[in-house]
Amino acid sequence: KAGRVDNMQAIFDEGHADVNAEEKIMNDNGGEDSRTALAYACELGRNDAVTFLLSRDNIQVDFKCGKDGESALMYAIENGHVEVVRMLLDHGGVDINLVDKIGVSALMYASEKGLAEVVRMLLDHGGVDINLVDKRSGISALMYASEKGHAEVVRMLLDHGGVDINLVDKRSGVSALMYASVYGHAEVVRMLLDHGGVDINTGSSERSVCVNFDGTVGECVDQYFSGLSALMYASNYGHAGVVRMLLDHGGVDINVVDKSDKKSALMYASNYGRAEVVRMLLDHGGVDINVVDKSGLSALMYASNYGRAGVVRMLLDHGGVDINVVDKKGMTALSYSIKEDHLETVRLLSERNDIIIDKDVEYSIHQKNFAALATILESKVTYRSTNDDGKPLVECCAEYLKHESAMNMLGVDFPVEVQDGNLVQRQDYLYSWASFMDVTIPVDVNVRLGCLESILKDNKFASCSQELLRELAFGKDKHGREVIQITDASSRKYLNDQLFYCGRYEIFDGPPVHVSNTAVVVMAYDHGICTQLFQQNQSGHGSLDVNGFINCNKVLGRVVMKSGTKKDKKLESDMWQSEFHLWDKDLDGSLSEDEFLRYCAQYCGKKLKVAMKFMKNGDEYQREIYNREGLDDSFVLSLLPSVDLPAFQANLKTLKIHGGYPMTEYPHVMVMPAADRSFEDIYLKERPGENERRILLQHVAEGLQHLHKNKLVHGDVKKLNVIRVENRLKLIDLDAATAFGDCVGAKFSSGSLPPELFYKLASAEEIDLHYKHWANIESTNQELWQKVKPKGNFVVKSFQHEKDELPYALVKAHPSMDVWAFGALMYQIYSGEELVSTDINQDVLEKEIEEAATWTQENVVKRIRSKIISNAQVCDLLEKLLVVNPKNRPSMAAVLDHAYFKVNASRITEKVQEAIDKVVEVNTNVQQVSEKVARVDRKLDNLSKEHLKQLAIAKQDIMRGVFEATEVVIPTSFVILSLDFTKSLPENVQEKFDCLFKFMCTKTIDFGKSVAKAMKSDSAIISTGDPMFLYLVDEVEGTPVIPSTSDISVYPIRIDTQTPQFLAVAAPYLQAGLHLLKGIKTATTLAKRIGIPNPTKSVIDKAIKVLEATKAESSVVDFNIVHSAVQAGSESPRLVQRIRGAALRELERFFNDKDPNKTYAGLQRTYTVDGHALWTSRENAEKINKDKSHPETLMTHGQSNKIVLFYKKLLLVEQEKKCEGNAPNMMQKKEDIEEDHEERDSESRKVIILSPKKGTQKVCTCELM
Repeated sequence: KAGRVDNMQAIFDEGHADVNAEEKIMNDNGGEDSRTALAYACELGRNDAVTFLLSRDNIQVDFKCGKDGESALMYAIENGHVEVVRMLLDHGGVDINLVDKIGVSALMYASEKGLAEVVRMLLDHGGVDINLVDKRSGISALMYASEKGHAEVVRMLLDHGGVDINLVDKRSGVSALMYASVYGHAEVVRMLLDHGGVDINTGSSERSVCVNFDGTVGECVDQYFSGLSALMYASNYGHAGVVRMLLDHGGVDINVVDKSDKKSALMYASNYGRAEVVRMLLDHGGVDINVVDKSGLSALMYASNYGRAGVVRMLLDHGGVDINVVDKKGMTALSYSIKEDHLETVRLLSERNDIIIDKDVEYSIHQKNFAALATILESKVTYRSTNDDGKPLVECCAEYLKHESAMNMLGVDFPVEVQDGNLVQRQDYLYSWASFMDVTIPVDVNVRLGCLESILKDNKFASCSQELLRELAFGKDKHGREVIQITDASSRKYLNDQLFYCGRYEIFDGPPVHVSNTAVVVMAYDHGICTQLFQQNQSGHGSLDVNGFINCNKVLGRVVMKSGTKKDKKLESDMWQSEFHLWDKDLDGSLSEDEFLRYCAQYCGKKLKVAMKFMKNGDEYQREIYNREGLDDSFVLSLLPSVDLPAFQANLKTLKIHGGYPMTEYPHVMVMPAADRSFEDIYLKERPGENERRILLQHVAEGLQHLHKNKLVHGDVKKLNVIRVENRLKLIDLDAATAFGDCVGAKFSSGSLPPELFYKLASAEEIDLHYKHWANIESTNQELWQKVKPKGNFVVKSFQHEKDELPYALVKAHPSMDVWAFGALMYQIYSGEELVSTDINQDVLEKEIEEAATWTQENVVKRIRSKIISNAQVCDLLEKLLVVNPKNRPSMAAVLDHAYFKVNASRITEKVQEAIDKVVEVNTNVQQVSEKVARVDRKLDNLSKEHLKQLAIAKQDIMRGVFEATEVVIPTSFVILSLDFTKSLPENVQEKFDCLFKFMCTKTIDFGKSVAKAMKSDSAIISTGDPMFLYLVDEVEGTPVIPSTSDISVYPIRIDTQTPQFLAVAAPYLQAGLHLLKGIKTATTLAKRIGIPNPTKSVIDKAIKVLEATKAESSVVDFNIVHSAVQAGSESPRLVQRIRGAALRELERFFNDKDPNKTYAGLQRTYTVDGHALWTSRENAEKINKDKSHPETLMTHGQSNKIVLFYKKLLLVEQEKKCEGNAPNMMQKKEDIEEDHEERDSESRKVIILSPKKGTQKVCTCELM
């Protein structure tokens, strides 16, 4: 080992050394091995030691040692010791063809190592067997060198002569050319091809060839081949240089296929994405691009299956490719791309004009690969619009949609179409558009907006673009919700901008409601008012407290109380507190924007009807704004929150108003609450009577008084400037209003002006001065000129600029002006004609102006008395109002104190006294009845208090006792949840648990309130929302019945759309089911089913809190509203059984449809000893039946009547106890009830209660539905 020849010599000199002895050692792998001294010297390259050992006479040069049986020559070659090899070969006696245990010779070792000099020595030594193959794989020295790419060694072997170039290994039939091709040794391949005689198309044997990616040929680890040619190997591994050599060699068969799979070189290259090789094969010419293997797959399919987009593009660009080839599994190239979700190859294939996509569209839908489907539909259109479950494809593909695919999908299922230039609804519409616009569907906002814009700009809709816009915005989804309400904020803004002025004002079709020479007034819906109110009234935390909520409702017109007693105000405050808490869904003491907008949607549709006044003159606009500051909106119409004035003005160019008014000339805009009518319309169309006229005039007078208290003169009092809002008249048009002491006359209607505002031009100089003052108006504003020009030399004391020289002195504003105008208005209301005739603008006619300017008090009185002769108080008040001398006119306070407004209440007092006397008389009867009722009360004491409480609170419990034993054949206790527990569980179980409990409780209450509200207001029931699931309730356990996931059950029942009929019937039962739930049991059951096996105490307590709060909110008040509405719909009250029966029949139809086999989730019907029906589990039912004696017959009709009668008595007794001395609420005598109950039960089941009004009866019907 150390090469110490001197030590070796010393050992041999002792005469006991064996030169061929083996030393046992441990190899690196822990196994046993051995070496001789010569083996050590050759392995380690100890030249001197080798020379010394070879000099020993008995040395065995070919001795094979170690576990692998290697000779000294092999050790030297394996370790690259060229000089040692030369020594051994020169020694003589070396067997050059000796092989180790696996049959590898020295030449093979040298060829594999690439030791060219050693190979040269071995070949020159003579006698070497160049075609010798090893025992394990049958590999020759040429194969070893070719596999490793040792080009110089290969050249030596080929030049030596006698080498078999087509020799294949015995294990896999792989030749030297194949080995070189596998590993891409281009120079070796060239040598082999140039040598001549090489078989270039021969494939390996049919046995599997395992070529490992680590570069070895041996045990199968990575990849299997069978029967491949050199071209296939090179193509498979992407050795473009080798492929080029093989193709250029000549005689290569480019379409030859392997022996096992029948795959060609092109398929192998396509399979592994060898784009450069594919290009060479395609360019070579003669390639069969559509050949298929034994499974029917083509090169295009292989490339598509593995997502080789570059290769797919090359194959598609090559002429003659058959893109629709179908393999033995029925798959196409597109199918494989869909299956593996290779979207880029899907896109490339789909863009081809010759592709057939129908089957692949179906395949993508079936596989639920909606990303691929969306990609296909970027360039193609399909007839399908829904998936296999009826869900719109646009919803399935939402997150993958691009503009093109979305447009193609929407085109298949668009809500409208054009026929003969008209827009018509499509009958087969399946809600794709509504789903696409839904903000909860994850469509990219830019895609949504882009499609919306493209559709609106589509030329085919040019003839009906505005109709289309409204259809797209206000079309409904399958739950009845408008698209504009469910879409995202950006899309909603875009729609609003297209639909509405300034993005929020939906101006009514038709002409303006008022037009003058300075203003245009239109009606509109303000769609942005609710959001703006929230923003203006929110607290610092971005939510509304109760005060902000009330302030918002004041603007929306829902809070109308302005005065009243402290008790009235307290009641109103309590009402709004309750309303606030009702909409505070998360019980945090505040309303989020979403909660508030849902509230607005419920009560006003998130829009408010408003009046928009467009004004020409900026000074008048400023006066309107300024004069309203500090005024009470009880008397003067207030302004509403709106967009800023610059925003109004920026949109005027595109604003089109019916009548063609140039709106850019009216740049000043105010928004006000919409009135239902002006005083003018009320007067002409409603023809108010005496009392109504007095009330209306009082409203006007109070408004003027309020202005005067604020030092303002209205200056233009007339019927058109008084409107009715919220059942009260209010003053409008304050652009003529003037502060006390300022000059009036800048704006006027001369028909209501007092005489002191007129002037007669006395000379030519005054006429000239007047014309000079208005010279610019005469030519630029004819309408105004008609108001101010002289009429018979009479003019109004008006002006443009106060400092200009005028022929008359201007009049200072004083309340007396409004007093005269109020008198003129009152005169017209009572006489039916104007005090002075006016034109359409309420300006005095030219022929009447002298009379208006020259009134004498005598003429005024004469006119009043000649026209109004029936009402002395009216005449008296008018004579005080229409006083020529302004100093003698009364104040508005004095006007309101006039006897005309002081109604004599003596007659009413007499009527009240009569009623009181009758009440006293009734009270005597009350005492007598009370004594008899006390006897009934004592009998009731034997009943438990808890039973009485149940009877009073839950009417449905009594109904069970009366009817369920005979009529209830279906369960009537159930709850609704938002989750199907038989399907997969949600990820965030804690969050889902909280939402689940809130949904069950709040949805139930919402249903009850919707039904009650609808019946109270005689309106339709509207219920929308996502699908929900109905679970039956075990009435003994107090928990929902949830089938296990392994059960085949129709429960829970999915409810997609809630019809009014179902809601009206189900709402009471849903509330009853909620009351039956036991908090801790229900919470624990739901928690475990949703995936919380051991819910914590805090989780359970929170759920119970929500449930109990909901139970408290679900009162019988809503139920009584339903009862009252039912009664109002019929002249005679219906039988209890009929109403109850109708409800049960509706429920029975529902269950027959959803549960035809009547499984009822495993519940069974039993009943208690008192006849109450119970639905519970089989085990509970058996236990109940064992614990009670079974009645022989069910409850009879007579028993039913007695129980109803008993309940009526009970209610009346309880009612009397709560009356607190209210005499009118009296019960009829008990004896009458007992004697007549048989007759009344058969008729109407009602109890008669005496009313204080003689000859009338108050009907209190105890409907127990």
